[in-house]
Amino acid sequence: MELPNGKTFTHISASETEFLYQEIFAQRCYLQHGVELRPGDVVFDVGANIGMFTLFAHLECPVTVHAFEPAPVPYAALMANAERHGVAGRFDQCAVSDVVGVRQLTFFPDATLLSTFHPKAADRAELRSLGLNQGFSAEEVDAMLDQTPQTELIDTPVVRLSDVIAERGIAAIGLLKIDVEQNEQQVLAGIDEADWPRIRQVVVEVHDIDGALDQVLTLLRGKGFTVFAEQESLFAGTGLYQVAALREDG
Repeated sequence: MELPNGKTFTHISASETEFLYQEIFAQRCYLQHGVELRPGDVVFDVGANIGMFTLFAHLECPVTVHAFEPAPVPYAALMANAERHGVAGRFDQCAVSDVVGVRQLTFFPDATLLSTFHPKAADRAELRSLGLNQGFSAEEVDAMLDQTPQTELIDTPVVRLSDVIAERGIAAIGLLKIDVEQNEQQVLAGIDEADWPRIRQVVVEVHDIDGALDQVLTLLRGKGFTVFAEQESLFAGTGLYQVAALREDG
């Protein structure tokens, strides 16, 4: 499909692609609170899906992107988009967590953005709030939630960020972006203490389950970041927050 900026983009779902474009390009959701990309930055896109943020970072300024997407169908779209637009970097079909191995991903073919390692944590009330915030009626939302979603179980390799940093000899990460559907704390736990000073900025979507938001904020402050947390109006009542973390000396 053709995006509003005129770029041709391989996609899976038109509605998901339009949603991603609005958030990432129109609202510039990952460049808030002083977060910025600089020429020459290394950018980690953890939970890359079809590569909308990867493309955004590439178009923003000359950067090198390391993108990670575990599900085969979104990964194929990510690769097609990276190749079409000449994005510099590496693009891996794997997940990121706190341990190395193989895990089972629950993939939602009709809603790829919801694919997760934690399907039992999905909250009907949270999804209902999101539907209502998008303008659907209560009857429409309930009808959609009553439908049994199609799912696929996919065995996917899992890596730790510190292992990737060591293997690739990465000296500095300008921006670490994380959007992994309730696995964000495990991604952060896979960063060794010695590697935190390499990271200038972090933007992470946090699902505030069992105090996760406060835990992530405390962790990032403890690593020397100034942190900001906000909830978009679209996600009111859902427990979804976006956290931005910057080093004052960055």
